Amino acid sequence: MKEVAAATQRAAGYKLSDAAGLYLFVTAAGGKSWRANYSAAGKQKTRTYGMWPGMSLADARKAHHAARADAGTAVGPVVKKSPTFEVVARDWLKLKLPTLSNGKHQIQVENTLERYAFPVLGTRPIDLIKRSELVAVVRAAQSGGKIETAHRVAGRIAAVFDHAQDTGLLELHPAAGLVRVLEARKTKKPMASIPPADAGQLMRAIDDYDEPVTRMGLQFLALTFVRVKELRGMRWDELREDGAIWLVPGERMKLRLPHVVPLAPQARALLDDLRKLTGHSPLVFESGVRPGHPLSENTFLFALYRLGYRGRMTAHGFRALFSTVANEQSGFSHDVIERQLSHKETDAVRAAYNRAEYLDGRRKLMSWWADWLGGQYNAAGQKPASE
Repeated sequence: MKEVAAATQRAAGYKLSDAAGLYLFVTAAGGKSWRANYSAAGKQKTRTYGMWPGMSLADARKAHHAARADAGTAVGPVVKKSPTFEVVARDWLKLKLPTLSNGKHQIQVENTLERYAFPVLGTRPIDLIKRSELVAVVRAAQSGGKIETAHRVAGRIAAVFDHAQDTGLLELHPAAGLVRVLEARKTKKPMASIPPADAGQLMRAIDDYDEPVTRMGLQFLALTFVRVKELRGMRWDELREDGAIWLVPGERMKLRLPHVVPLAPQARALLDDLRKLTGHSPLVFESGVRPGHPLSENTFLFALYRLGYRGRMTAHGFRALFSTVANEQSGFSHDVIERQLSHKETDAVRAAYNRAEYLDGRRKLMSWWADWLGGQYNAAGQKPASE
């Protein structure tokens, strides 16, 4: 058994022989399955008993012995079915779920298969499932307008079949391109955001908002362009380096990783004024209506509505505004800008390396952005030259 566990993938698949024709086949992808060869009608064929570690060596020997006894020959015809869809799916989940950093996402991936695929496909041998069965499953998931859900079901079913193929259970499979039988995903409409030329007028409008905590919240949101969830839960004890850094904890971040927000002097001055109003509370943006709770989720959006920006600007729109201006005008590298937006790196190695990088550049970027907003504010207040 130690030899089985220690077997690693190689450039090409290979066998580890046991006894009486039973062997472990290790694929180039690292999958391990118990097999035996036999002859039928003058042709050599291969029986697959199951995948390791789901099937132990002892169980594989029992299955192989039963097959031989049934046939009355050294290695008889196939009498044991391939693993079921659920068995293969569970094996895939063991590999897939640890790669997902978000616990909620892990649950969603597993639940998708349990709810939509297992009731229909779970007990079916994976090599006997037909394309028409898969089409029926994903189209049933699509019923009621659940287009996004159906696409996820199709993608995860295809991943299970890919795993079966990679581990040597299948040569080809019927799940390739399964999403093409579904309605196209709906394109998400981008959050409304003003053009850069209107930033000064917006900042002046915010400056006249009558509720002080909401007003300063919008101004702080403009200066830091974080997500609303990140801002609403902000606590005074998250400030570092005498208030020069705001460290957002991972549980409030979309990527579930802590995020560093360097604070420009303008942002720090705002917090000094805000501390006079909410400094008694752990929360920076405490609700005036519900003490001990943050401002409601829609506070900033409704404030923008009241300022006349319905359909033109959202709280999330400050991120788009910053991204547009910084990429077009700031001169800072794309990596610095993306890191401050806390966007996901597509390369995991690059992400791990860059997470601690660019802090000096990000401090300068945040100061540049605060100065740009201030310049727009001042320009918007200048009277047009008389004719």
